[in-house]
Amino acid sequence: MFLSFIAKNLLRKSNCHKGDFGHILMVGGDYGMGGAVIMSAQSAYRCGAGKVSVLTKKTHISALLSCVPNSMYVDDENSDAWQNKTTIALGMGLGQSDWSQKIFQKYIAINLPKIIDADALNLLAKSDQDFDLSNSIITPHEGEAARLLAISVAEVKKNRKATAKKLYEKYKAITVLKGKGTLIYDGKKMVKCSHGNAGMASAGMGDILSGIIAALLAQKLSPKNAAILGVNIHAIAGDMVAKNQGKIGMVATDLLQYLPKIINKLV
Repeated sequence: MFLSFIAKNLLRKSNCHKGDFGHILMVGGDYGMGGAVIMSAQSAYRCGAGKVSVLTKKTHISALLSCVPNSMYVDDENSDAWQNKTTIALGMGLGQSDWSQKIFQKYIAINLPKIIDADALNLLAKSDQDFDLSNSIITPHEGEAARLLAISVAEVKKNRKATAKKLYEKYKAITVLKGKGTLIYDGKKMVKCSHGNAGMASAGMGDILSGIIAALLAQKLSPKNAAILGVNIHAIAGDMVAKNQGKIGMVATDLLQYLPKIINKLV
C-alpha cells in the first residue's frame, strides 16, 4: 500500500511528453568498466526516465549505442554536460584513476538531485572536502560504508542500523545501506526492505539499482521516496527472477524485463 502511494506520483497524463520525465546524466565507466553505466542507463529507461545521457569513455560508445540506442553519448571533455539535465547518477564503473577523480570532483559539486554510488563513494571516502549532499542519495554496500566511516566491515555488519545513522549524520544524504534487509534512512525514519534474495549477490545489481533510483528522481520523486521505492522495485524484480528461473545463475540484466511490470502494477 505504501509503495503504491509513492508510485502514484509516476502516473502519465494523456498530454505528456518525454521532457516531463526528466533528463538523467549518467556518469561513469572508466576503461574496462563501461558495462556498469550502460546497465544503469537501461534500468533508468525501464523505470520511466524521459531521457538519459551517458558520460563515459569514448571506447564505450559502440557498446552503449548497441545496448541502449535511445541513450545519448556525452564526451567527457564536454564542460557543459550537466546543462539541461534534471538528475545526476554518479559512480557506476567510475574507477579511481586520475580521470575518475577529475570527473568526480566536477559532478559531485553540481547542485542537482543525484545518486552517488560505487567508486564515487570510494572517492568521497578519500576526500577531505565538504560537499552539500542534502539533495542526494548515497548507496553504499557494507565495504563502501566501512570506508566512508573509516571503520571495519565487521563493525558495519555488527550494527547496520547504527551504521546507516552514522552515514546520514556525516553526509546529510538519504542513506541506502545495501545488503540483506537493505536499510533506507532519512535522518528521522529507518525503512527496511523485506524483499530480495541471495541470487542477487551478483555483479551489476547495484548498477541496476542506481538506474532505477535515478529514474524516480528524474520523475520528481523526493530523494527519500525515490530511495524507498527504488530499493523495493529492485528487490521485487530480483524475487520475480528467482521465482521464474531460480536463484543460481541470476545476472543483473535479468531484472530489466520485470521493472516496467512492477511499476505499472504499483501505479
